[in-house]
Amino acid sequence: MEEEKKQPETDLNEEKTLIEWEAAERSFKKRNRDFWITAVAILILVSVIFIFIKEFFLVIALGSLLFLGYVLSTVPPGLAKYKITNRGIYFGEQFYPWEILERFWFKNSMDSEMVHFGTFMKFPRVISMVILLEDKEKIKE
Repeated sequence: MEEEKKQPETDLNEEKTLIEWEAAERSFKKRNRDFWITAVAILILVSVIFIFIKEFFLVIALGSLLFLGYVLSTVPPGLAKYKITNRGIYFGEQFYPWEILERFWFKNSMDSEMVHFGTFMKFPRVISMVILLEDKEKIKE
């Protein structure tokens, strides 16, 4: 007597969402006026030293970095949708399959809890996602 083989009700190749959340695109911490006054004062002192040794491009680069930091701390990030599936992770619309991911770890950055995924690719080496604190244990699973 032959037994009938039961077909699975769901397709094994079907992508299944394990966890999905919406959070900020990047870590963010609003800086106060005193922080920026201190940062500009330090930049001016360092710039005077570099101008004496004729490193003008280094002064411009440091000024540009300070400006970038100012912009990133005053403009709040938008919201992004993150998703972890049985096939990989989604950062917004960008998909990264499990084959290119080698490890993950959790880290606090500024005022945000984050999960970082190391990759085998040359760029990006690390994919960072802001997570909700209540989802941390579920993401670990």
